[in-house]
Amino acid sequence: MSPTATIGTSERVCPACRGALLGLSCVGCGREFPEVAGLPDLRVASDRFLDLPGERAKAERLARIAPGVDLKGLAEAYYAMTPDVEPRRRGFYLGHILGAEARGSALAALLPRSGRTLEVGCGTGGLLASAARLGLDVEGVDIALRWLVVARRRLDDRGVSVPLVAASAERLPYADASFDCVVADSLLEHLDDPPLAVAEWARVLRPGGTLLVWSPNRYSLAVDPHVRLWGLGWLPRRWMSAYVRWRRGGAWPPACLSAGDARRLAAEEGFEEIEVEPPSIPEGWAMSRPASQRRLIAAYGLLREMKGARTLLRAFGPLWQLRATRRGAA
Repeated sequence: MSPTATIGTSERVCPACRGALLGLSCVGCGREFPEVAGLPDLRVASDRFLDLPGERAKAERLARIAPGVDLKGLAEAYYAMTPDVEPRRRGFYLGHILGAEARGSALAALLPRSGRTLEVGCGTGGLLASAARLGLDVEGVDIALRWLVVARRRLDDRGVSVPLVAASAERLPYADASFDCVVADSLLEHLDDPPLAVAEWARVLRPGGTLLVWSPNRYSLAVDPHVRLWGLGWLPRRWMSAYVRWRRGGAWPPACLSAGDARRLAAEEGFEEIEVEPPSIPEGWAMSRPASQRRLIAAYGLLREMKGARTLLRAFGPLWQLRATRRGAA
């Protein structure tokens, strides 16, 4: 399907020196950035799973497959070429990819209806597709270029076009004050330096702009969503890796933040009007879960409507939602 809606592109700069880019060449430091699988690759380092050459090769393989399959087929092809993902987890990951738009729709409903929005860590594009269908001006970046190839397939399937850029959350290739909103879903816990990333998000926000973040709660009473272990967040951080190796054979544990951590981080990086709340869980996503989980989600929804219980959910619920304003509004 050819795209029926096209979104704009913001001013891009070199992520290393913030000099102007002429095409994919920096006029300041002279760095040359490649186009890979038809997408601009403005990364200065890879993610922790693949080096840049290996990741680019995988993205090119996916891009060659993409024209002949739909979103599900491309996601299945990705895991077919990724043997280090154990079979029992592939179904879980595939379900997460295919259900991403239900969650994305709930988050897209909270975005400003005017101005430019950047999603950092856009993954396979669930939020981008939902936001584009609402007519929002949105752009997506992710350090994993291979996921951007999958995101492009999703967007093409939905008949929308959104700018996609491979870039790091801590080194965004955009000029200062480029966006009215920055949004991130389940990203902070994957970063080595969350304060550096949040400072970078503040840099690309205009004064008065909105930061909107969803993230798993470190002190959730539910199982950890990444490695499916209960109580992981209650351990001292220095014990987490050893515990996950013991229980899961070497899986890397993301460092989830608590609601209090999120509030302090936003305040330290120059945000104001900071609100941290338990978000609503999207109905479409909830309906895709097993019956036992649906009952827990229903109970969560009832508690969320009770004023006294919201404090408990903020502290111990599965997710927290942070909304804050970039300091400096007129």
